[in-house]
Amino acid sequence: DRKHKEMMLDILQLARSFPLHFDETSLFAGDEKEAAKLKEDIRLAFLNISRIMDCVGCFKCRLWGKLQTQGLGTALKILFSGRQIEALPPPGAQPPAFQLSRQEIVSLFNASEAIHRISTSIRELQNFRELLAEE
Repeated sequence: DRKHKEMMLDILQLARSFPLHFDETSLFAGDEKEAAKLKEDIRLAFLNISRIMDCVGCFKCRLWGKLQTQGLGTALKILFSGRQIEALPPPGAQPPAFQLSRQEIVSLFNASEAIHRISTSIRELQNFRELLAEE
C-alpha cells in the first residue's frame, strides 16, 4: 500500500508539472450559483447512471459499466478539485485535503483505457472523414 501510495503521489506531482490542458472554469463560467448547481447535477447524473447499472442482468457488463462510470466520476472529481490538488503538500508531509480511495484509483486507471479507446476511435473517424473529402 505504501509503495502504491508513493507511486500515485509521484504521478500527481508529475501531472502538476504540466500545464492544465482543460480549463474547468470555462465549463462553469457565469453565475456561481448556476455553476454549483450544474456541478451537483453532473454528480447526481453519475450516481443515477450507477444505480441504473445495478439493473443490468449480465454481471460482467454491470461490473465494467459501474467501474467505468466511477472512473469517469473520479476523473471529474480530480478535474473539479484543481485548487486542492495544486495545494497538495509534498510526499511525507501532513495528510492532504484531497484524497482518492483505492476503489477510485482502480476505477480511474481502468476508465482511462476506455477513454483511450474512445479518443482513438474519434481520431480515426476524423481520418476517415478527411479521406472521404479527398475523393
